Amino acid sequence: MEPETAAETLPTINIECPKCKNDNAYWWMLQTRSADEATTQFYRCSKCNYTWRNYS
Repeated sequence: MEPETAAETLPTINIECPKCKNDNAYWWMLQTRSADEATTQFYRCSKCNYTWRNYS
């Protein structure tokens, strides 16, 4: 996903980036495991573009 596309289409959330400590990130969800398990939430820092995930 290109950072320019993220800025135009993805929602944002107030969450701290583990890399640069910025407090704003874009987020999206994907089904990365089997269908009967929870989705995975991805975050991308709006400042440094670092991407990390949270398994729900």
